[in-house]
Amino acid sequence: MILGGTLAEEASFSTEAKAGFILFPLLVHSLDLFASTIGVFFVSTTKGLPSAKHHNHLEDPIYVMKRAYLVSIVIAIFGLYFITKNFLWVANNENGYLCFFGC
Repeated sequence: MILGGTLAEEASFSTEAKAGFILFPLLVHSLDLFASTIGVFFVSTTKGLPSAKHHNHLEDPIYVMKRAYLVSIVIAIFGLYFITKNFLWVANNENGYLCFFGC
C-alpha cells in the first residue's frame, strides 16, 4: 500500500487513480481469501465406504485437490483481471492495466 501510494504520488496521478493504487494490495489479498474459501468447498470425494458391497470407486486424492485448485485458479484469474482493470486504470495509458495483470 505504501509503495502504491508513493508510485501514484510520484507519477502525479489523479486522486481516483491514487486510491486505486493504494487499495490494490488489500483487494488482491481479499481475492486470495475468497478464492481459497470457494476452492475448499470443492474438496470432496465420492460418497460410500470402501468396505461396503456397493460402493463407488475410490478417487485419487490428487484429483480431488486438482479440482479444487482449478476452481480457485479460475476465480483468481477473473477476479485479478477485474481488480486490475478497475483499480489500476490510468487515463494516460488506457491499456496499462494489462501490464499489471500480466505480471
